[in-house]
Amino acid sequence: MTKKTGKSEGCAEKSIKIRRLLAKRTEDAWRTIPHFHVTMTVDMTDVIRLRQELGMTINDFVLSAVAHALQEHPWVNSRWEGEQGVEIESIGLAMAVATDCGLYYPVLQDCGQLGLKQISRVACDLAAKAHQGTLSDSDRGGATFTVTNMGMLGVESFSAIITPPQAAVLAVGTVKGETIVDEQGTPAVAPVMRMTLGADHRLLDGADAAEFLATVKSYLEAPVVMLAD
Repeated sequence: MTKKTGKSEGCAEKSIKIRRLLAKRTEDAWRTIPHFHVTMTVDMTDVIRLRQELGMTINDFVLSAVAHALQEHPWVNSRWEGEQGVEIESIGLAMAVATDCGLYYPVLQDCGQLGLKQISRVACDLAAKAHQGTLSDSDRGGATFTVTNMGMLGVESFSAIITPPQAAVLAVGTVKGETIVDEQGTPAVAPVMRMTLGADHRLLDGADAAEFLATVKSYLEAPVVMLAD
């Protein structure tokens, strides 16, 4: 692997260690978890408008929509322990943050109790810590669900690997203009995003995954609901 320029030697060494650890965890997860993936498209018209008004990122809206959806579908916020699934009461959202020193997954703790604006502030602070290399152990522990967003890299859609013992992971693609058909059957161009849920088939079935994605979609297509918290 070619070393990127601009890194300090210590950062490069740390990156190698992180990549080795991630490689091991990913290999174990893919080998031991029976994955399946479900993709759904979302009309992001209202999110695009609101994010500009509020100065937030698309990922802030996604994280808030997921937190809301997990409260409505608590079994998705479960984990595999031993030979059974266990529902977790508190929601800890891990978000993937790519830095020069490697990929980090800081966690928004107990975010089921946070509103959209609070989630935006916490996510911003955690991302800054990740880039500064100042994440604490408490910032990285307690994850019950993971969101990974490659939209800023122009990726339209992708499938992510679950972090054990979590039940699922949401992979988010870029927002791009596409032709859609409205309720009256009229074609129109709208900003569309694809999201793919990777789920553990020991804990969730196809209907569970589809219903959860539909709830996330409903919040993203009517994001003003999340501002009411």
